[in-house]
Amino acid sequence: MKVTPGNFHRLSGWLALMIVTQCYTLPALAAPPAASRIEIKARQRSGKDMTKEQCLQLINSVSLSKDLRGAKLDEVDISGANLVSADLSETNLKKSILKNTKLGRANLAKADLDGAILYEADLNGANLNNASLKSANLIRANLQNATLIGADLSKAILVDADFSGANLTGATIEGAKTNGAVFKDAYMPDGQLHQ
Repeated sequence: MKVTPGNFHRLSGWLALMIVTQCYTLPALAAPPAASRIEIKARQRSGKDMTKEQCLQLINSVSLSKDLRGAKLDEVDISGANLVSADLSETNLKKSILKNTKLGRANLAKADLDGAILYEADLNGANLNNASLKSANLIRANLQNATLIGADLSKAILVDADFSGANLTGATIEGAKTNGAVFKDAYMPDGQLHQ
């Protein structure tokens, strides 16, 4: 079957994942791959470099389950990507650039976001329980109603971030820069409601 923009979304999940391998390298092609073991690359299989726009276009065109559990996406620039409601639990996004990325209601539990740039990212309602965000840049990020139970925000830059209604119970925020951050109706690391 020839893949066109019109019939792309009608393909089965397995076939669609095979098509996306232009941007992703799957570890084992002998058996149907687990979506949780995707590793992003910046080259096509032909060896030709892909532009950021080409990679984003492929990521955004996959409107399957957006199941990226355990994916290795460290040090990539996926700024502006639409990953609303995506499952990114246990994903390695260390030192990645996610400026203006839409991550509302995404599952980022136990994700490694150390040193990631989440400038103006939308994390409204996201699950960041036990996530590691050490030294992450969350300037002007929207974390309204997000759950960050047990998250590590040590030395993170939280300037002008909005944590309204968020749950930070048990989170570590030592050394974090919180100038201008909003914590209205948020549960703080000590479990107390900030009003």
